[in-house]
Amino acid sequence: ISSINTLATPGGFLEKGQWLAKLETIDFDLALKSQQAQLEQAIANLALEQADQTLAKEELSLLNNNGGLNVDESLVLRMPQLTVAKAKVSVAINNVEKAKLSLARTQVLMPFDGKVISKTIGLGGKVSNNSALFSVVNTDVYWLEVKIPHKFLSIFDQQKVAKISQPRLWGEGVYRTARFISILPELDDKDRQVKVLLAIDAPQSEVLNQPQVFINDFLNVQLQGKAIDNAWTIKHPWLQPDNTIWVVDKNNTLQKRAVEVLFKGREDIFVQTTIHPGDRALAEKPGIASVGLHVRTRKNVAEKIEKHQKNLQNDLNNAEPDVVERNTRKAKKFKKRDRLNNEN
Repeated sequence: ISSINTLATPGGFLEKGQWLAKLETIDFDLALKSQQAQLEQAIANLALEQADQTLAKEELSLLNNNGGLNVDESLVLRMPQLTVAKAKVSVAINNVEKAKLSLARTQVLMPFDGKVISKTIGLGGKVSNNSALFSVVNTDVYWLEVKIPHKFLSIFDQQKVAKISQPRLWGEGVYRTARFISILPELDDKDRQVKVLLAIDAPQSEVLNQPQVFINDFLNVQLQGKAIDNAWTIKHPWLQPDNTIWVVDKNNTLQKRAVEVLFKGREDIFVQTTIHPGDRALAEKPGIASVGLHVRTRKNVAEKIEKHQKNLQNDLNNAEPDVVERNTRKAKKFKKRDRLNNEN
């Protein structure tokens, strides 16, 4: 290694075509001169062979004028020798091109716009064809691998961009976008989920006034799905193992409603079912439940307590002063009893 670019340090940005390092060129210059000399020799040999062929044509013409001979003209005209001479010229030209290419490669160039991740060489170091000189990364675009449940694949909208966030570092409400590239053909080895490949354009750009994305970053990804028509959303605890939900109908009796699960999200489940007017879903299965069981909801109990308290207050307002004290004690007793019933 004869020279290393001062910009070619870990974290340094270089444009495509900028040189990273230069090798000593003495051996490569000599190899190029040697190949050029061999090319000149091959060209000279070809010229001599062409001259010999001209003489052979004249000799063959004289023989044909003197009665002719039954000979192979291609051999007399030295056609095989001429073919060999031309082939040697082609080989020499290729060798010269290879020597020029080897000489050009003594200057290691940046293959794309990007940054240097690591450098494994120093001035005066010896390298070979398989030596690793630099580790570089293209900063025009980063690929992001995302895992999604297999069931989400059917409603995944590949035409819409994904939202990328990192609230802890970027702040709340700050997003970047990523575009869809492809769905990888293999599932994840551990959780058997589908892997989706996204692309983040200009991840390290400071001009776009967007937060930077780094390699091996952990990001929150929000993918867009297709609209699900004619569906209800329920919470996970509502769904029973037999794909039903418990509801309280308008007559305050327990009923079961069969549901068809369309998609299970992280917070909600999208289902199709027949919901009757007045149905209220139970957050969880009661301890003892059967279809048609008459129940009282907390809302009904609260409404009765409130109505009872209003009636007592009206009675107190309309009663005589000497009766107020007795009714007040009675109201307190009712409140205590209602509170116990509510707790039960």
